[in-house]
Amino acid sequence: MAECKRCGRCCQDVRLAESPDMLERAYHYWKKSPSIDPNFSEIYLIFPMLRFLYEDRREDLPYHYRCVHYALDADGLPACAIHPIRPRMCRDFPYYDEAEHLDRSGPVSPYEGCGYNEAD
Repeated sequence: MAECKRCGRCCQDVRLAESPDMLERAYHYWKKSPSIDPNFSEIYLIFPMLRFLYEDRREDLPYHYRCVHYALDADGLPACAIHPIRPRMCRDFPYYDEAEHLDRSGPVSPYEGCGYNEAD
């Protein structure tokens, strides 16, 4: 079965459709809300975890970020410093099961060499 190889590429290059400005505005809006709307995407809640790297408008997910919780473990392997409480987008990588619109006939991860792209 395809599985994570702990390469760390997904942490070092988080690709999103949302710009840094939009993530920040949504995050601050959420912080002022008296309650969390269950339809409000968690993507906005992770804003403090991300550092903007660059934008490439030729891509479907043009905004590239790096997670601040990316680290190396004692053996020098990529690791998540908050692994037990990591966000859903990280737990469910490379996709949410209910994302039915995704084409899963080819690579499911945008990262070269990702274990999730290997045949089951």
